[in-house]
Amino acid sequence: MRLPRDAELPAHLVTLIRLQFLHGLLVVAVATGIWLPAPAVAHGWLPLVPLLVAIFLLLPSGLYLGAEVQRGEATLTPAVLLLWLLASATPFVPALIAALLMIVAVMLLFLMEKVAAIREHWPEAWLRGRRQHMQFQMVSLASVVFWLFSRDNQLLLNLGLGG
Repeated sequence: MRLPRDAELPAHLVTLIRLQFLHGLLVVAVATGIWLPAPAVAHGWLPLVPLLVAIFLLLPSGLYLGAEVQRGEATLTPAVLLLWLLASATPFVPALIAALLMIVAVMLLFLMEKVAAIREHWPEAWLRGRRQHMQFQMVSLASVVFWLFSRDNQLLLNLGLGG
């Protein structure tokens, strides 16, 4: 994995892609850190992963919607509103459901980025970087879900389901 080179992206996207990769590494670090401590300690970390991913979802979906509105189109509006709804719901649901919601949301963003309006408007280096960043998110979220389901962590599973 590599960051797109500065020459491949407009200047305003270089900083955004760097921040996204830093954010992706933070999500991976928190999701990996959940595996290390005892379940009672890791419980405090659980809400961080869906919240970090929710923040991640807001940035590209807002950028895509803003660019589309500027071009006078509105085809992505329903998908963006659904992403925002999923992102805003995560603080209010149990950890396991929040992680599953974020997996669905990341997949929805992935599908949204396959729409011709996005592929034509955004540079290929941006889209390539976004794909790599989404892989970070999916691995992290899947890691948290698998950890919640592991037999060694039944206490955390009960806590994650709000029990």
